[in-house]
Amino acid sequence: MVSRPSAEALWQFSLALYPKVQSLCLQWQDNFGVNINLLLLLCYLEQQQLSLTHQQLLQLTAELEQFSSQFTKPLRALRRKSSSASLSTSQQQQLKQSLLQAELKLEQLEQQLLLKHCPSLTTNAKPLLELYFSQINAKSPALAAQIIDLRQACRQLN
Repeated sequence: MVSRPSAEALWQFSLALYPKVQSLCLQWQDNFGVNINLLLLLCYLEQQQLSLTHQQLLQLTAELEQFSSQFTKPLRALRRKSSSASLSTSQQQQLKQSLLQAELKLEQLEQQLLLKHCPSLTTNAKPLLELYFSQINAKSPALAAQIIDLRQACRQLN
């Protein structure tokens, strides 16, 4: 058993990886309900050759879903529909930027929550991404190739 990664290490990894895979992550978020923070954690764990069991991943998903449903998802929905005819373009931009900053802070809190509830990890490396996608019942003909692309982006960080 090994200890959990630090919140700072995961956040820095996420900041480095996310811009490279943003469109793919957002597509998965919209099409399959993927939680991007959980996805980034799984990428990080795979890169570190650490693993979770099926049951541990289910528990992490459940812990995160409660917070995300209560805070992150409603704020994201509000940001996405933040255009208002009663606001000037400049005010709409200000509002959208403020909501985006708040959403980013919630994303960081989600990662901290994931790590707080993350069990002891094993060095028995498993394909965590496929495990996660099977748990959320994500199916797409392109999914296997997209996962390879994601892993390739992770390897490029080294």
